[in-house]
Amino acid sequence: MSASSLYIHIPFCAHKCLFCSFAIAVAQTHRAHDYLNRLDQEARAYRGAHLDTVYVGGGTPSMLSVDELRRLMGIVREYFSLSDDCEMTIEANPEGVDEPKARLMKELGFNRFSLGIQSLDDRYLKFLGRWHDAWQAKEAYALWRKAGFENINLDLMYAFPSQTKQELETDVRAIASLGSEHLSLYTLTIEPYSRFYAQAIKLDDDDKIAGHYQKVVDILQEYGFGQYEISNFSKAGFQSRHNKNYWRGGRYIGLGMGAHGFTGHRRYWNTAKLQEYLNSTEAVAGFEDLDDATLAIEKVLFGLRMNEGIDPALVPSQKKSLMDDFVRQGFLKTEGARLKTTDQGRLVLDELSVRLI
Repeated sequence: MSASSLYIHIPFCAHKCLFCSFAIAVAQTHRAHDYLNRLDQEARAYRGAHLDTVYVGGGTPSMLSVDELRRLMGIVREYFSLSDDCEMTIEANPEGVDEPKARLMKELGFNRFSLGIQSLDDRYLKFLGRWHDAWQAKEAYALWRKAGFENINLDLMYAFPSQTKQELETDVRAIASLGSEHLSLYTLTIEPYSRFYAQAIKLDDDDKIAGHYQKVVDILQEYGFGQYEISNFSKAGFQSRHNKNYWRGGRYIGLGMGAHGFTGHRRYWNTAKLQEYLNSTEAVAGFEDLDDATLAIEKVLFGLRMNEGIDPALVPSQKKSLMDDFVRQGFLKTEGARLKTTDQGRLVLDELSVRLI
């Protein structure tokens, strides 16, 4: 399979945060050796694929030991061909990483780092069930800088129940002022299988959340972050190439427990259970084949999330008049040969997209 991106899922976590619904394995790092063996077997099927981006996510990839991290990158370099400027990202949480491990990740070829700060408000960190506080988050950021990383993403979460506008502004400014090259914005959602879902946590109303979202966008612009996708912001030259490949409908390989991949017309996903993954001879648990019409629809859905917009020809012909209505109402705009979402449209983008397809 030809591909431009590779995602590797490392499921190990010390504990499960209250909002988490991802495919993770708590307190299972003793099985990392077996997991890497299974990754090795799975990767062989894609031998020779050329990659422009690699993303190691989780879970908490930084929980792997030094030797395990070396083994992981050995697998990548053995089976895949990497472009000279390959964007290579790895995730970590503020706790549990020391300077030697951070330097090792740089030596192994990682040139982009994503730190799961979420917030610098200790009260909300405790609410989320995170195991770090604001001080640890700042220290971790400084550690990665010292290790030589010049392209750092920080995760920022907002829309906590009863969060005030002042609390939000203080938090966003504190994170933005750290000076990272990229910020990924997450709205707190209550996902099935999360502990928040079991606790029936109630969120604020949509109007308040929309107002807070616009506040975040405005503040980040003050700090030099350009919005290039509805939830992603970067300094000039630091947009995530890996994520842009997803949003543009590019091909990608998914390795590991719960990982997803896309061949151009087939989307597949691996089993999300650790024991099943380790025991499997075929990691893929399911797939769907997408026809051209469905692919076009997805390009509309994802393309309107990006500032670059879409070719209006992707909108189904029977929806052209509705598209024109959205332009007149100020939700969409045309610039040159592109159809783009306005600031007003981003606040109701899900509804716009559903109606357009």
